[in-house]
Amino acid sequence: MKNILIIILLFVFTIPVTAQQNNEQQQLSKSQLASRYYRDKEYEKARDLYLELYEQNNVSHYFNYYINCLVNLEEYDEAIKDLEKELRKTNNVNLEITLGYVYKEMGNIEKSDETYTDIINDLKPNRGTIISVGNSFFNRREFEYAEKTYLKGREIMPGEDFHNNLASVYGYQRNYDKMMNEYLSLIQKDEKQINRAQARIKSLLRYDFDNSLRETLKSEIIKAIQANPDITAYNRMLIWFFTIEENYEQALRNAIALDRRTKSEAGNILNFARGAAQNQLYDVALEGLDYLKQRTPQPNLINEVELAIVHTRYLKYINTPPSERGNEQELTSNFESALEIMGYTQQSVELIKTYAHFLAFYLDNSEKAYKVLDKGLSNGRLNNTSRSVLQTEMADIYVYDAKLWEATLLYARIIEANKGNSLADDVMLKRARLSFYIGDIEWAKAQLDVLKASTSKFIANDAMDLSLLITSNYEMDTIAEPVQMYARAELAIYRNNDEKALVTFDSIPELFPNHSLNDRILMRKAEISEKNFNFEKSAELYQQVTNKYAYSTLADDAVYKLARLYEDKLNEKKKAGNLYKKILLEYPNSIFVADARSRYRSMTGEPEEQEMTPYETPEFSVE
Repeated sequence: MKNILIIILLFVFTIPVTAQQNNEQQQLSKSQLASRYYRDKEYEKARDLYLELYEQNNVSHYFNYYINCLVNLEEYDEAIKDLEKELRKTNNVNLEITLGYVYKEMGNIEKSDETYTDIINDLKPNRGTIISVGNSFFNRREFEYAEKTYLKGREIMPGEDFHNNLASVYGYQRNYDKMMNEYLSLIQKDEKQINRAQARIKSLLRYDFDNSLRETLKSEIIKAIQANPDITAYNRMLIWFFTIEENYEQALRNAIALDRRTKSEAGNILNFARGAAQNQLYDVALEGLDYLKQRTPQPNLINEVELAIVHTRYLKYINTPPSERGNEQELTSNFESALEIMGYTQQSVELIKTYAHFLAFYLDNSEKAYKVLDKGLSNGRLNNTSRSVLQTEMADIYVYDAKLWEATLLYARIIEANKGNSLADDVMLKRARLSFYIGDIEWAKAQLDVLKASTSKFIANDAMDLSLLITSNYEMDTIAEPVQMYARAELAIYRNNDEKALVTFDSIPELFPNHSLNDRILMRKAEISEKNFNFEKSAELYQQVTNKYAYSTLADDAVYKLARLYEDKLNEKKKAGNLYKKILLEYPNSIFVADARSRYRSMTGEPEEQEMTPYETPEFSVE
């Protein structure tokens, strides 16, 4: 009897919950259907559904779309009648603006202007209300009335300038003189707003096809500096402008001039130099860093400057063709001097690691690299992460130095000491690769399958790629030798023995014609050519991959790398842009899509793809 009572109670309470869930699902499905009708311009069907949804839910979003359907159907009288009915229920200024919009759409411009003007004249000194009204006008693309709203707000609320809001309105009107005046006034009042202003201006520069914004931007900033030379924010805006124009030398000159005058720009110059180094502008970066090193008084961050100098010179060295690299001993001395200043401490771990890598992989001096790492590891104050970073570099050098057993053991120790963090996954991937190199392919595959679930996207992708190679070319092939030869070639690349790798790669298709590894072999040969600064040869090989293996899992990889080669090394921007577009059109599921889209739009100025209707326009709002 007790069980029967429980069942009855469960049944009674479940019915309303289930009914509510079903009703919510029906409403959702109806909303999606209405949206589809609207998108397909079936306005009559959309109108009826939106009206039904509004009557059932009283959500303004549905009412707005309902009115919009009436406007598109030119049922203006019905739209006006329903808006006036709603306005009798509630004094909603957004509905009043919509009413003005309907008058305009039906051709009654006088009535529309009268409605809009009354709204602005009735504004009260309330910041939130003013911004809401301005936003509504803005989203209706009534930029003139949005401007009037904020100017009225400025008049009735002394101290509230609405600089951001007006600047955005002027930006959309392409009234760049007024826009810049608002932004410059904003950052004069509050320099913390400089990043916001820069972000807004940068977004508009993407559509500055006639360079009118660039010209206005530069001239207005220079005028502001001349009128107010003591406002450092204006100087920083000019430095920023030169940077986005990729005039890095001019940007650095202005930054140094500002620092000489104010002694306040050391941190900005250091960050600028780091950014220049990342963009392979090593001489510009070093000029800025050398200024900081010689500066009087020396900046508080002099140790960071020393580190940045060594790191930049190292990057310049490894990214310069061997015949042009210059004196290795000079860079060695730079490392030694920096470590003498900083010591073998927690703070210098990255420097120690980089120095050891340089000694082993570029100077072929593994013994000295071991000593550098041992000296760093002898510091008993290192935390586990720092110690593991140095140990990982030592294990990597063991692999380079053909001490494979020692590398295997050290990798295992590092993994054990870092369970549950990303470093363990990184080292597991290294150990799996080592197993692959030495022919223990099945064990490597087992480890790679585990790493596919890594929280690191890069580790998971690399693990998946190598796992797929094994699955496609080893497990499904009765002959293991081609994959084993490929693995030996990969180990030769790791040890900087590119000639041996190329000989091995070339021998695989000779011994095993039409093998499924051929696309990967071409890719690796292209990458070796790129690594050795033979960019024309590399481009030719990437092109072969795209031509011969268009349906390979590596095809999008080849297209992307070829595009980057044309953009960054061969200075053929048009070819690069066409290849980025190819990725978007032919490989929409590629992991390179996001970056390809960004680079393509940066090159062409092509705007974001989006449907634009009065209610689907991205909303403008400034708090």
